[in-house]
Amino acid sequence: MISLGINSGKGYDLRYRRTKLDYILLALAFLPVLVEWAFILYRGRAAGGGLPTGDVTEGAVALLVFLALGSSMFVPVRYFNFPFRITEANLARQYVLAIRLCQVLNLAAGCMCLGGYLGESVPWAVYLYIGAFVLMVLGVIAYMILAFRLR
Repeated sequence: MISLGINSGKGYDLRYRRTKLDYILLALAFLPVLVEWAFILYRGRAAGGGLPTGDVTEGAVALLVFLALGSSMFVPVRYFNFPFRITEANLARQYVLAIRLCQVLNLAAGCMCLGGYLGESVPWAVYLYIGAFVLMVLGVIAYMILAFRLR
């Protein structure tokens, strides 16, 4: 269950057709995971062909986070808990906002995983990590403001 608040979407059946923006956000969220795995494979090949267990674990965590947050785009509305009261009039808007929030959080989490992985060897990776954290906070704030206005 995706819990953003106390108001449940149970009892509603909504069919939402994903737009190109949803798939673009999903593809953008996959890019940091792909870059991280490219670095893992590069480091493994440079070290003599074996993949370090710690690096593979970090890459697997990034991939699992991507899959968990990315699959939220396909979760029915009855599995969401919304922060504001749900009615027939605002259900679709609240659902779309929650889906987009999950995709923005997916992008930020992927960048945080990449920044954490590259933080040992690349000096600017800390800025990627901080920027992803700021994106995450701004995404939640924007979601709450928009969800409140569209309640």
